[in-house]
Amino acid sequence: MKFNSYFVRLNHSEINFTGNLTISDQTRSANFIKIEKDLYIAYFKNQVELKFLDKIKFKNNNKEIVILLPLLSKYNKRKVRKILDIIIRIDMKEKKGEITNILFEFLEIENFLRVEKLLYFFYLDKKETIDLLIEKELEKKIKIIDYNTLYITSYKNFKDCLLNLKSLLSHYYENRIKTIKLSELESKLKIPQLSIFFRYLLNSVSNNFSFKIVKDRLIFQELALTESEKIAIEKIELIVKKNRLNIFSIDNILKLSALSNREINNSLWYLTNIEKIVQLNEKYFIISEELKKIINRLKKYKRNQGEEIDIKSFKDLTSLTRKYTIPVLEYFDSQNITIRTEDKRKILLVV
Repeated sequence: MKFNSYFVRLNHSEINFTGNLTISDQTRSANFIKIEKDLYIAYFKNQVELKFLDKIKFKNNNKEIVILLPLLSKYNKRKVRKILDIIIRIDMKEKKGEITNILFEFLEIENFLRVEKLLYFFYLDKKETIDLLIEKELEKKIKIIDYNTLYITSYKNFKDCLLNLKSLLSHYYENRIKTIKLSELESKLKIPQLSIFFRYLLNSVSNNFSFKIVKDRLIFQELALTESEKIAIEKIELIVKKNRLNIFSIDNILKLSALSNREINNSLWYLTNIEKIVQLNEKYFIISEELKKIINRLKKYKRNQGEEIDIKSFKDLTSLTRKYTIPVLEYFDSQNITIRTEDKRKILLVV
C-alpha cells in the first residue's frame, strides 16, 4: 500500500528541509519536518510504497532514513504526541514481536483502522492477521466491521457508538417520530452515513427497533404506544384473562368492552407483533402460551399414539369445542405442523 507521508528516523540538524532519496533506483523528492530529536515526517509529492524499517539513502550523501510508520490521516499535536509514544516503544531489534502491538495502539489514536492497508507495510500475512483479529474480538478488545478490508475499531468505540445510536432511536421512537433523515443521524453520531460503520451500527440495532431504510431516510415500522393504546391493551388482556378466552375474536372483545373497533384492531395488531397472541385466521386469535401447550400435547400424542390424529382425538387432547378445533387445525396445516389426509391429520412435528 502506498502512502504520501511517513514518520522516519533521521540524524540531521535542520528542522525543515527538502532532500532527494533513492527509492527502487528512482529519485524521489521529499520535504522533511523535524518533530522531535531524530524523528521527522517525510512528505512525498506522490505516493510511495515503503515498508517498516526500510532504510532509504539520500542521493547525494551517505545519510539515510529509517521508515517507522505511515501517516494514516491528518494529525494534530495531541495525536502526533501519541504517535511518538508508539515509536518510542518500538523495539528496533525485535520488530516482529512488536508489530501487532503497534496495530492495536493505533486504535488509541484513530477511531478506525483498515488493517489491510498495513499488511504489506508490516510484512503481515492476511490469514494470520485475521486469526489474530478474531482472537482480539473474542477478548472484546476490538470489533471487526469488515473482513474484506479488515476494517476495525476498538471495542470501546463500538459500544459507545452503539449506545449513542440506541439512545437516539429510542428518543425518536418514544416521541413517535416515524421518519428520520440519515443526515440527521450522521450529524448527531458524527459518523458518515455512507461509511461501512454507519451501516454496521444500523444493522446492529435492527433487533431492538423495527425499521427500514428508504433512500436517505430511516422509517420506523411501528412506534411507541400512546397512553390510550396502552390502556386499551391492558383492558383487552384483562378481559381475555378474566373470561378465560384462550381463543377469541374481535366480536368477543367488542361485546365485553366499551372499546371501539379501531382500538381493538390496533391493540390486537400490537399483541400479535410482540407474539403474545397468534392470529389463527381472519376471525380468531389464540394466546401464544396456549398454542405452545397444544403443540407440546401433539408431540406427546405422536410419541405415544402415532403420527395420525382425527378431529375427535384432537378435541379430547385439547379440550376445544369443534368451533375452535377446525381453525386451530387449519392453522397447523398452514404452518406445516400437520397435514390433512382425508379425515385425519398427520403430525409433522419432530419429537
